[in-house]
Order: sequence, then structure tokens, then C-alpha cells
Amino acid sequence: MQKKDIQRENAILATVPLSPIVVYLKLVIAILIFSFLYSCQTSTKTKNIRSYYYPVADFMAGKVYEYQAVNDSLAPFYWYFRTTISKGDTIITSEYFDHNFIVQQLTNEEIVKNGVILNDFYFYETDSLTGQQKQNPVRVEVDNVFPFEVTDSTGLFLYKIFWRDYQQPNQKYRLIKNRHYMGEASYIYKGQQVPAVQFFNKELLEIEAVGFQEVAYNSVELYAKNIGLVYFRKEIEGNVVQEYELADIYDMADLEEKFRATMD
Repeated sequence: MQKKDIQRENAILATVPLSPIVVYLKLVIAILIFSFLYSCQTSTKTKNIRSYYYPVADFMAGKVYEYQAVNDSLAPFYWYFRTTISKGDTIITSEYFDHNFIVQQLTNEEIVKNGVILNDFYFYETDSLTGQQKQNPVRVEVDNVFPFEVTDSTGLFLYKIFWRDYQQPNQKYRLIKNRHYMGEASYIYKGQQVPAVQFFNKELLEIEAVGFQEVAYNSVELYAKNIGLVYFRKEIEGNVVQEYELADIYDMADLEEKFRATMD
């Protein structure tokens, strides 16, 4: 109703002769409006950052990314990436190994036109009776993993997953991550400065058991061009800090050799 009233008033004004002063004022206003719209378009210019995600074409035979703690107080961990093509879709299967070379997580991500989405997520937990690793499925509620198209202004991307404890199904967890694109950066990897993009994340872990608990933390991530995640810093409540950087990239055979060396 309000929009119709405005249109009607504009139609009436158009039939009334305008004085030179009114014409001048209308011209000034038009210039100001154009400048405002142009500045808005400039500040929201789309940028493609696809090349800053992991180089999925290099993962057809599989690659291991080894991450080491910056301050050496925490144990290293490893991500093993494999790329497959299924019915025309590009799928990245990722396995997370802890410092004991035991798999803890598995994900299947899909490359789509404007980013990466999460298809499947599984935790691996040790069965208290058998001592074997059991797959614990996670429900994907919001599947945004990594955007390819961002703007010069801060972009917001939501990620949300839910799961139950394998041993105690009544204990529920939900992780909510708000990822903000913060613009271009740079990082030193193996002595070389590489271009990067930066994300700031606000994360919330909800824990529901007998009562309800929330754990909030912030994190910063750097993704380097043609490499992927090279650095992250996570600050958890209680002044707990986790800070890791990419130490090396190699084949699965090298990770298996590291495992055999620990068994000798």
C-alpha cells in the first residue's frame, strides 16, 4: 500500500512545471544516489578464491598434509586427502589421523560451482568392549565448507553439524561455525612467502546430556594459493590456545613409513 502511494505522488509531481532551483536540487540528489549505489557495488565486488582451497586435482593418488603445533606443546596430526570423480561430481574424501596414526574422522566433500559442501561426516570412536574403532555418523545440518565466491566486504558462511556420543547416545553435540571472510593475506611456507586469504570464525559447541552446556571459541584460518589450509589459531574459553601450521605434504607411503618407525 505504501509503495502505491509513493508512485501516485510521483505521477502527480511529474505534471507540475519545475522551477530551476528544483531541477538543480533533483540533479544533485540524483548524483548523490548514483555515487552511493556505485560505492555499494564497488564494496561488494565478487572475488573468486577457488585457487586457495586444497588443489583437488593433485589428490587423485592421495596426499597427506602434516600439521605441527607452532609452540611444540601439542601433538601433530595428519589429513589424508583423496579425490574421486563419481557420476561427474568431484568428491574429496578426507581422513584425519591423530599423532598415534589412528583415524579419528572421515568426511566426504563435494566441489560445486560456487564452493565446497559437506556430504558426509563420521567420527571414529573406540568401542570399550572390543577396542576397535567404530564409525559414528554425524548429521549435516548446514553444509557450507568453503566458499569460492566472496566479496570485498565481510562475507558470512554458516556451518552446522550434530551427533550423539557413541557410548552414550543420550549425550548430544552440535557444532555451529560462523565463518567470516576477512580478505587477502600472506604466509611463509617452507621459507617462501605465499599469497593467502584469511577467515575469522566464531564457533559454538552445544553439549546436551543431564544438563546443557555451551563452549564458545574463536579461530583464525589462512588458506594459501594452490596449497590449502596452512595455518590456524583457535582460542577456547579458559585461555586455551591451539595454534598449528602446515609442516609438509607427502604421499601416504611416507605416512606409513612414519608409523612403522614408531613400531620399531
